[in-house]
Amino acid sequence: MIPAPVVYEGKIRAKVDAFAALSPEQKQGSYWDKTDDGDLSDVKKHIKDYYIKVQDHVCPYCQQKMVVDHNGAWDAEHIIAKDARPEFMFEPENLCIACKDCNGEKSNKNVLTNPQLKRFPRNREAYLICHPHFDQYEAHLKVVSNPLFFIPHTDKGRRTIEICGLLRFLYQVSEYGDVPVEIAGEIGTLHQDFGDANSGAEQVIILSCIRELCDKGIDEARRARFAQLRKPQTAEAA
Repeated sequence: MIPAPVVYEGKIRAKVDAFAALSPEQKQGSYWDKTDDGDLSDVKKHIKDYYIKVQDHVCPYCQQKMVVDHNGAWDAEHIIAKDARPEFMFEPENLCIACKDCNGEKSNKNVLTNPQLKRFPRNREAYLICHPHFDQYEAHLKVVSNPLFFIPHTDKGRRTIEICGLLRFLYQVSEYGDVPVEIAGEIGTLHQDFGDANSGAEQVIILSCIRELCDKGIDEARRARFAQLRKPQTAEAA
């Protein structure tokens, strides 16, 4: 889902226009972080509240949904980092919300094919990553759940994984225990049964069984890992 860009009106518009009127020397990324400017706080809240709603509580990079009652769980995201290009700080299509993990991983990394562009680029070809406003996410990345990992379809998808640190989800399962042998055997048998199925209904039933066993296998592997972590460590010999 591509969100419509935020709209500024009234006092919010006046504050954004006041920033645009500053000299280049006065436009610094640190402007966003000022804590003694009530009008700026209103603008930031307006931006974050708007994108939380239109993005339906979904991070545009990892696609995780997080429904909470307060907006502090989300970060206002500058797609082109505000420290690198402060003049784009309030560009509606340079803004969205992102989960804290993706925003922290992305940080001030370059996302432009040409970082020297003078004007804010509104074409998808100008970006190394999937742009929340200009790209269809599914064209570049496939999300696989339980465990969560990402399959890139394009170079832009691969860059999104790298720049936003999406491999962190895969790292979480890298030390899981082994899937029980009996579950692996059942899945193998069902794969054979699927190939021998005589109808679509039979295939659907077998696929449902495979999915259930896959989920069970992942849970068993996860529990095996946690059990291992809970074991008391043997003291080293003196």
